[in-house]
Amino acid sequence: MKSTDMMLDVTSVTGLGQLAQIAATLHLPEDMDAPPSQLVLAVHGGGYTRNYWHPPFADDSYSFARWFTAQGKAVLTIDMLGMGESTRPEPESSLSGAIIAAAHAEVLRQVVAGWDGPVDVTGVGHSMGGMMIIAQAAAHPALGRVAVLGWANEPMILGDTDVATLRTGMPSSGYIASPRERMRVLFYAADVPIALIEADEAHGSTTPVTLGREALTPGIVHAAAASIAVPVLVVQSAVDTSPAPDKEPAYFSGSPSVELQILEGAAHCQNFAATRAAHWARINDWIDRTS
Repeated sequence: MKSTDMMLDVTSVTGLGQLAQIAATLHLPEDMDAPPSQLVLAVHGGGYTRNYWHPPFADDSYSFARWFTAQGKAVLTIDMLGMGESTRPEPESSLSGAIIAAAHAEVLRQVVAGWDGPVDVTGVGHSMGGMMIIAQAAAHPALGRVAVLGWANEPMILGDTDVATLRTGMPSSGYIASPRERMRVLFYAADVPIALIEADEAHGSTTPVTLGREALTPGIVHAAAASIAVPVLVVQSAVDTSPAPDKEPAYFSGSPSVELQILEGAAHCQNFAATRAAHWARINDWIDRTS
């Protein structure tokens, strides 16, 4: 796998009146010489960075990016605006989900614009990234299909935490750490090694309060989900955020096809599950069937 780190200027689309940049990594198959015809745009969740898709603290079997490039697909991973190595605008309260989605769409536009020929793009979002990929697909329709992993349009359940309490306890603005230890029962299946869990937590990121508040607002992307007009894949793990996974596909009423996959032997963070390779293979099969 060939990987290239980038810092892309998205100032022009944010309207923030200050420099805004997105940190990204483009992963290509080792033997790819021509521009790719298939690209996976992968958006991480709250408290995470683009390392979720290619963790530097774990062996290669945990790398979503390496697995998909081995299937001949390019993978573009980003740090969401305000997270990881991307710009943290101040005041944080100037951000919105719509601004962040526009920034992510601009990154995709810039990367694809540098290639000759058509590129079929699959948007993949995990957890809060699922919320953001829905928002992006609705407002900036450049994606050929959308995979929503671990995000619930049904009223969410978040392990041992209470959604309403989390929302009311947030500060008015700023960048906050996620309560990761309290989330372990939701994030990781019982067979995930504790050393891996601790390393994952150590590589986390703060999250904009704006995104945290939006993610905890019931129905925040219901209208956006209903407007998506491309194939949609919904994935929930055996332990995850939706109390009723079978009801999730109905939120994507404008899609020509919606598929639901339940990942057994896994909790919310599917890339660390023992069943991760089967999970990736099912996503890849869905991409190929809907291309």
